[in-house]
Formats: sequence, C-alpha cells, structure tokens
Amino acid sequence: MSGKMKTYRVGIAGAGAFATFLSGALARLPEFQLTAVAGRTDTKRESVMAAFQKQRHNAITPKEYYEAADLIADPEIDIVILATPPHLHSSLSRLALTHGKHVLLEKPGALYAKELLENANYAKKQKRAFAVNLVLRYNPLVEAVEWIVRHRLLGFVHHASLTNSAHHVANGHWFWNDQLSGGIFIEHGVHFFEVGRHILGEAVDANGFALTEENGEKQRVWASVLHKPVYQQDEKSSENNIYSLVPVQYYHGFTMDPDAPESTKWEIHCTHGRIVLEGWIPQKLYLEGKISKEQGELIDQILDSIPKKPVENAVEKVRSSAFHCFKNKSFPLKALSSISYERTIKLEQRQLWYEAMVQDRFLDFCRIIEEEGWEGFVTAEDAVKDLELANRVTFNKTEQPLTE
Repeated sequence: MSGKMKTYRVGIAGAGAFATFLSGALARLPEFQLTAVAGRTDTKRESVMAAFQKQRHNAITPKEYYEAADLIADPEIDIVILATPPHLHSSLSRLALTHGKHVLLEKPGALYAKELLENANYAKKQKRAFAVNLVLRYNPLVEAVEWIVRHRLLGFVHHASLTNSAHHVANGHWFWNDQLSGGIFIEHGVHFFEVGRHILGEAVDANGFALTEENGEKQRVWASVLHKPVYQQDEKSSENNIYSLVPVQYYHGFTMDPDAPESTKWEIHCTHGRIVLEGWIPQKLYLEGKISKEQGELIDQILDSIPKKPVENAVEKVRSSAFHCFKNKSFPLKALSSISYERTIKLEQRQLWYEAMVQDRFLDFCRIIEEEGWEGFVTAEDAVKDLELANRVTFNKTEQPLTE
C-alpha cells in the first residue's frame, strides 16, 4: 500500500505526548507530511515538531498555531488529526469537516455516540474521510484470535475477560474530569470494546460499575457485557442455542505506581481450550486445548502467518493466510479423536509494533480518501458502536464510594 499514494499535508491539533509519538511514527511514511501543529504550550508544540524532524532532517519546518481552530482554517492542510482532550473532539471535527478537511480523530472521537454518528454522517455529505484512531485491531495477534474464535477452532466461547491495570494518572489531570474525558470507559475503554465486539460479537446487554476513591477519582471501573458471537461454521448443533451469548468482564484500573509493570490480558475460555492474549500493545498469544488434528493444523497455519517483526500491513498477511486456510474447507466440530495442543507466539520490539499499528491505521485512512467505497478496516461505524457501549456502561454505572 505504501508508496502508491500521494503525500498528504497533515495538521495535528493537540500537542500532548501522544501527538509527539504519532508525529515521529508517521514521519517514516512518505504519505505523511507534517505541515502544522496546534497547542497552547510552546514546549509541547516543539516536541511534536522535533519528533517529526528527527526522522525528516530536510523537511520544511511545520507552522505553529496556538488555537486548533486556526490550524483547521489553514488552506494548506489536507488532513487534520485531532489529538485534543475528548470534550473537544466533536466540535473541532465538525469545524474541520466544514472547512473541507479529512479528519482522523484520537479516540473516542466524541463524548457521546450520537455526536460521533452525526459527524460521521456529515463527513459522508462533505465527501471527506472520517475515522477514529482505534489501532488494536491492526495488530496481527488480534486478527489471529478473531479467526480462531469465529471458526470455532477451540469450540464455542463460554466466557471471556479483559483485565487492564495501568499506571495512575497524575492528580488534577483532565483525565479525571468526566466533563473533559468522559471517564475511563469513554476515554480509554473504547479500544478494548472494539476488540471485544469483533472477536466475540456485538454487545446485547451491558452494565457498568465504579469505585470512587476518597479523593473523588474513579480509578477502578468494570463492566459486565453480554456479547452475541458470530460463528462461521454452519454445522447444526444443539450447543448453538446453549452458548448463543458470551458473558465478558472488562476491568480497567489506573492505580499502579509509575515504576510498576503495567498489565493487560484477555482470557477467552472455550469448549475445548482457552486463549490468552497479553499486552496493551498485544505481544504474547498463548493457546491450549484438546482438539482434533485438523483443528490444530488450521490453528498452526494461522499462527505461522504472523510476522515476527514489525512490518507494514501485518494484519492483511494473517487475513490472507486464514482466508486461504478456510476456503472450501470444513472440519467436524466433534472429532472422533483429539490431540493435546499448546502453542505460544511472542512479538518482540513493542515500540516498533506500536508504530507499525498507527502507521497502518494512517495508511488505511489514506485509502478511505483515495478508494471510493472503502470505509476502512476499522470504520466510523465501528467507532460509533464502541462509544455507544462505553456510554451505556458509563451512564448506567453503579458508583460505590469507599468507606471505612
């Protein structure tokens, strides 16, 4: 994909740490030209520009703006990347679309799904690309798990959980102000709802919970969600009705000391085994089970296609291999004999994989611009559904203050 597209003049509105990371990662792509940066702190704007110039030594110095609205009005910008706090996403993306810009939003894209949907529809009217920077499904381990689950290679899913333990965000940061961030599920949890929806099916019921600490911060939240899986095997089974829904627990805690190792883990329990996916940027996949030889061979073919080093379009390599595996092939869901299966896949170079994922998201966004009818690997509709779920578990949330 890279090398076949035009170069886009990009303005980044919002000059926080993520904008700096994004600027450096996308600078490696010839399709990306940082044209302007907006932010209200001089040193932060300079950090974003420096990350770009470190990779592009001879590049023209980007323009600087104090206000995001002024950057958006710049006629020399094709794409606006919004990396501001979430409460500004809706109004600024609307403004950018009105100015004829293509808009790539940092998640969640708005505080409310209704606003995000309205802007997505407005983007279609304006004939402009519009997407949210949800990057986890651009990881090849996530893609492999989706194929394994949807084709029941370990049987039906009975239960799943996501545990995400992260460093505490500094007191007073806008992250803790629900009016600015929306709360943990909205600002952060949409990433994982995007993964859960595609692996385990759409959510049909959901409830959220939170503990309020003595300082007023809701550092620990969790949700119980019922997903309705979509399986590809057509074979009739009485289990189809028994296991038609999957209970999934999502936990997020921003409580850890800065020097403690963070932890993110998916566990998916199936009829014939289990899947464990580890890492906020997924880096380790473990499978074990008692399955047929044919199932084991199909799993191996999928896992063997996963690039071990960061590469462009890694997900497409897995998808292409998996599609070939299942084309015109089937296997009995209840084999006459079974084997013990166990395998681990590890991806090294976490930071480079993170960069590869955001690069693939950006190139996919460019494809939305250039290819009529292409809505993205992760679509605006996906982002709306993720935010709908986040809104539901946030606003029906049971809050439990801590008392002695």
